Amino acid sequence: MKQLGVDIVAVARIRALGERYGERFLNRVYSASELSTCDRPDRWQCLAGRWAAKEAVIKLLPSRDLPTLREVEIAPGPEGAPIAVIRGTPWFNCSLSISHEREYAVAVAMVIQGEYGSMYESGDS
Repeated sequence: MKQLGVDIVAVARIRALGERYGERFLNRVYSASELSTCDRPDRWQCLAGRWAAKEAVIKLLPSRDLPTLREVEIAPGPEGAPIAVIRGTPWFNCSLSISHEREYAVAVAMVIQGEYGSMYESGDS
């Protein structure tokens, strides 16, 4: 069974939140590693891409015990492609793609249950 999560976000929305609430907003949503990765000229596009990726990943998870945006970290995987790390546990069987173009960022997360492993399970199951 395939499951797909998709999210799109306006870069201006993330920029507005960041400029209005500053570090309080950024630290509530992003890990130190994510903020460091996005410390570059296209910072707001990068952060918007990670926001979209977090949302896409959350859409794949069971509705019980959903993680917060901060608990889903988008990190570089062993081959450099992004992976989701949920509450400190890498979710290797979730394929993740992020793209951004000036005004929008989009992310797609996909998991094939059974073929590459089971769905992510929190420690509470």
